[in-house]
Amino acid sequence: MLEWKEEWAYEGGVTAAGLYHAGSMLSDDSQGDAEDDSLVMLVTDTNEGEYKAYLEKLCGTGFKKVFENHTAAVDCCQLKKEDALLYAYYTRARGEVRVIEDRASTALPEFSDTYEFASPQNTPDSAAACEGGESAEIYQYGLYYDPRNGHSPTTTNCGMFYIIRLSDNRLVMIDGGDCMQCSVEALEGMYRFLRRITATAEGEKIHIAAWFFTHAHGDHVAACIRLLRTYPESFELQRVMFNFPSYHVRPGDKEALVLKETLREYCPDVKCLKLHNGQTVTLANVRFDVLYAQEDAISSEDMSRFPLGDFNCTSVILKMTTGNGTVLWLGDTNVETEALVAETVPAALWKADVVQVAHHCFNFLSRLYPLIDADYAMLPNSYYGGHTVENLDKLADVLNCLSSPDNIWYEDKTTGFRFQDGAYRVILEEPRVGGEHDGVDLYGVKREIL
Repeated sequence: MLEWKEEWAYEGGVTAAGLYHAGSMLSDDSQGDAEDDSLVMLVTDTNEGEYKAYLEKLCGTGFKKVFENHTAAVDCCQLKKEDALLYAYYTRARGEVRVIEDRASTALPEFSDTYEFASPQNTPDSAAACEGGESAEIYQYGLYYDPRNGHSPTTTNCGMFYIIRLSDNRLVMIDGGDCMQCSVEALEGMYRFLRRITATAEGEKIHIAAWFFTHAHGDHVAACIRLLRTYPESFELQRVMFNFPSYHVRPGDKEALVLKETLREYCPDVKCLKLHNGQTVTLANVRFDVLYAQEDAISSEDMSRFPLGDFNCTSVILKMTTGNGTVLWLGDTNVETEALVAETVPAALWKADVVQVAHHCFNFLSRLYPLIDADYAMLPNSYYGGHTVENLDKLADVLNCLSSPDNIWYEDKTTGFRFQDGAYRVILEEPRVGGEHDGVDLYGVKREIL
């Protein structure tokens, strides 16, 4: 039984009964608690003064602040004491504090490429390098989608995969599509593409600075599993970052367990970061700011469960800054999350130049897209899938905000971009590689297609 230490108790407000189990990083937590399971204490009816007093109390017991950030939405702090790592944040709009015992993450100063904690007023000093400098290259990688916008034994109508090439030629990968989109032909195409955009010769490793997974659905993890298992000597994966809920509290797809198994087996030294609201991660010329993670939704009414009905609401929301532009990564964000973040995250934090259309354009986000007010959009679905009768009204929510209806790109082909001269410029367009699935599973074993 994982328990909260008495000396970490919060004085003030109303502490919820019980702890929320926010899930492990790499351990298999499908059968119960894992050693790297993160625990969350929720305090309601509190204020900023009590929150600051709590941080002072922790520092008085030997904790040291290693990261601190102050945004219009949250006041947050990561504290470290020997092997203990705590992350605390105060949500201004609700007068709530969440304190997370993070049993798996690398401390933020060690996770980011560069970070110098100078004073409570300072955010990472590398932030300036991401604003106005050289833009990273952003690729919406082409995947095969069911031509009838449905599912079959060899096709699917969802999945997404993005690749970011940093200024130092390392990559940041986002999600990775479904097993149905990772046939041998498709996988070979991914592998060749990664070598080509990094100009990495055979025999040399492709360096992946980080792999970010928005949530624990199977159509967002397959490429990582297949690439690492098929080409185990070709990649150096330095970091992974995500925030999957505990499998026994709110199960995701079993493919997420295969992902964790793969990372344990092929990347035993990878740095891990469980993403939480208010965190900032800087990698070369890209900065990521966390605007929402699953524990933002928990309620004191029942700390034993994730309260939102749709598992897609566990998707982490990141805002990315590079060069002179910003991208909002929504994953599969749904309307329940939208209602929460529209209340807790002020409008000024949402504004971005580019938006990744949420959940393959399967649901409305009529409040969030106008807040983001993007000039450009990337839709992780085929052109046909975005324009079916059931999706047209949802797509209209996005198109109505763009500076031009032509400023949207679909994932049935590969498109590369760079922020340049105040615009989101296309730098590459090429056909998708691979078609219907060939029956090779996530472990690389050929299965009979039924």
